[in-house]
Amino acid sequence: MELKLGKLKIQINWLVLLCFMSSMGMFISLAAWQLDRAEQKQMLADALENRSALPAVPFDDAADHPLFGDQFPVTLTGRFENSIPFLKTFQFFRGQAGLEVVTPFRRQDGSLVLVSRGWVATANNGGEPDIPVVEGDKTIVAKVYVPQQDIPPAQISDNSWPVTVSRLNVAQAERLLGEPLYPYVLRLEERQPGVLSRHWSAPRISIRTHIGYAIQWALIAVVVALAALLLSSNALALWRSRHSA
Repeated sequence: MELKLGKLKIQINWLVLLCFMSSMGMFISLAAWQLDRAEQKQMLADALENRSALPAVPFDDAADHPLFGDQFPVTLTGRFENSIPFLKTFQFFRGQAGLEVVTPFRRQDGSLVLVSRGWVATANNGGEPDIPVVEGDKTIVAKVYVPQQDIPPAQISDNSWPVTVSRLNVAQAERLLGEPLYPYVLRLEERQPGVLSRHWSAPRISIRTHIGYAIQWALIAVVVALAALLLSSNALALWRSRHSA
């Protein structure tokens, strides 16, 4: 079958046309999917930013808040259980290796919450670092840390305190402490009682990769369409004759 558009003649092969339409549909669908993923990521980034900027909410009310999630700010009162901290290894701050100090925090109702106080340098002699003790009842402001994926239990060779772990699994910490824990770790805000060096990087959600892939698939669709037109028509011959005249 031949289609004429002025001087342009297009030979239509139905099998080739079917393959072409299927390929174009796939490329366009992939581009649209990447744009949809970018939109979802942007919504997550906006929600994270809005949540992080909220004023601190009383701890008992946090879970019922419509914006509750990672980086949600809370305030609570209690005391640090200085004698039973967890020390996370392989933590770096400004290029220096150290440990993250996670101390159980006893709330006024008796429940325990794991509070990350931040980073300390490893001791020069290879022993335990000098961790400042925080005495008495304190009111603290912290942000909920919700990991993006499940954290598996760590191998522990010594159950004496402080317990050194490569990663902190809350269920494993419960077993070591022998009592229930809040399911997430809280990270102290600046200028809070007991805070050390806050070495955590702010969570970032980027949509650049998805936009890049969407452009890539769209360009492939354009290239395939142009190639199909050139191969099934006299467009190239018309272009050559026009520029040779």
